[in-house]
Amino acid sequence: MAAAVSFLYDTFHNRRRITGRLVTLTPLRIGSGEAAPDPTAVDNPVIRDAYGRPFIPGSSFKGVWRSFAEQVLGQRENGDRGCCDPLSASCLSREEVKELKKEHKDTRRLAEEIYTRLCPACRIFGSPHFAGRLRVRDLLPDGSTWPGFCEVRPGVAIDRDTRTAYPNRKYETEAVPAGTVFIFEAVVENAGDEEWRDILLTLLPFTRGELSLGGCTGRGLGRVRLENTQVTSVTSANLREFLARGWSGLAPLDLESACREAGLVLGGAEDV
Repeated sequence: MAAAVSFLYDTFHNRRRITGRLVTLTPLRIGSGEAAPDPTAVDNPVIRDAYGRPFIPGSSFKGVWRSFAEQVLGQRENGDRGCCDPLSASCLSREEVKELKKEHKDTRRLAEEIYTRLCPACRIFGSPHFAGRLRVRDLLPDGSTWPGFCEVRPGVAIDRDTRTAYPNRKYETEAVPAGTVFIFEAVVENAGDEEWRDILLTLLPFTRGELSLGGCTGRGLGRVRLENTQVTSVTSANLREFLARGWSGLAPLDLESACREAGLVLGGAEDV
């Protein structure tokens, strides 16, 4: 797991912004996690903002992105995963961090030691001991594509022993209609070359509609595709221009060009 220390956060080195349009190919369901207060309302509503619009929490998109990255990044030749399992055996325990703090009084040296012991996914997406490179904004709907209502899908609980429906156990599930577009934005802070390639590499399946979001994906919901993806980069060379004019003052690259610039060889334009 040891690797050369990439950039930390005490000095600006680079910032990249990834934008695009996330199109729902099938209905999308991301639940609110709360029971509807109105007994006449849908049993399982989707999450909504203060204006009543459905949205995709950045944490939901980032969670799917990270789970996929943990499967594929740093995979070893014997088939073992190269990333830790944060739910059972993280790559750096609290006890190890305590020992490192005793050993290294200099905060920068401590940060470097923590970084070198993290797996590729933890360096990018973060861990309890190191801030991740990647931030994903909440994805708000494009008002011109959302019809102003959600689908309501009826369901019934099934007894798996008898393979029949339970009596009086019907329910309704809400989902955002297919064709609704959400605005995607992610910011990558001070990523090294290898980290940036890993970020792009694990984002590409979203552009082909290969990763699903939300609940009920086993029933066909949650297929999405990231389209019109662009990358805007800030370095020390154009930092002054960025500070003066913001992201709008910089020329973006399409995803294919950004991948080529990062050293990734793609099969063709259809891949992005």
